Amino acid sequence: MGRAVVVSFYVVVLLVAIASLTSGELLRKRDGSGLVHTPIGPLPEECVHEVPSGASVVIEPLSPEDLAAGLMSKMVYTHPLTQEVHTISNDGCNLRQYLGRLRVKREYDGWLAYTTYQNPSSFGSFLGYFSVPNAPQNDPEVLYLFTGLQNVDWIPLVDPEPAVFDIIQPVLQYPSSGNNWSIRSWYVTLDSGYLVSDPVSVNVGDNIFGNMTAVGSDTWYIGSTSSQSKQTTYLTVRHKNRLAKQPWAYNTLECYGCGGGCSYEPTTPCQFTQLSLALPNGQKATPNWVPHVSPNRLCHEVATVK
Repeated sequence: MGRAVVVSFYVVVLLVAIASLTSGELLRKRDGSGLVHTPIGPLPEECVHEVPSGASVVIEPLSPEDLAAGLMSKMVYTHPLTQEVHTISNDGCNLRQYLGRLRVKREYDGWLAYTTYQNPSSFGSFLGYFSVPNAPQNDPEVLYLFTGLQNVDWIPLVDPEPAVFDIIQPVLQYPSSGNNWSIRSWYVTLDSGYLVSDPVSVNVGDNIFGNMTAVGSDTWYIGSTSSQSKQTTYLTVRHKNRLAKQPWAYNTLECYGCGGGCSYEPTTPCQFTQLSLALPNGQKATPNWVPHVSPNRLCHEVATVK
């Protein structure tokens, strides 16, 4: 079992949300731009795709020529209740072009404190809990806490975009459709758009179980579960050839719109506990978590490994 990771903030006022299913509406920026918030920054709505919890998604690989041309992958998903197959369109989505403009237009915000661990042979699962802190006194644009697995070590807007990128992540978010915390499960790429499951509202003080488990050679289960309500929101994603190797593990605090002062972040720490990483053959890994902080810290954020 891995050591605990604690991500600390600075100030807080307690606000308790009521556990229930929330609407599936994406959280939009307040500036009227039409952009929606994601764990990689605000993006055009045509690049972000909500699917019902339990959906089984298949993504076809792109040829090197299609990648070079900036084309987006074809995606289909099977509805968990009706078993109907739906095609997801990425028409009009050019993520790389947009991220390039975003990098130029503003100073970095995003990943404020996080830990990393790499195993070159990849992982077969990453399980663990992260606690729900109390709510900020003032609402940020959006704040995320998550465990995650990536194919490469890339931090959005800090590093140049890699040729190929993906992250699977169970995510805790504030605010949701109201002034509360919620959980969702995400699969994020630069050439296939973003997939996100239905949200589930959670209480302050809850402990979220994040479950990323390989269920095939290039297929992963991505689940977020409330320990209090036992509700789970999840995806199963097969990205042919792409998801065969996920060697980078993370525990992360990410925020957009937190630059107005410490009142835009919680102060009770988020504790990442019972972190368990396994290799593809099932052998347990013993992680040596490395803590990092943002190049543009906003409020004394720090990641501590205990």
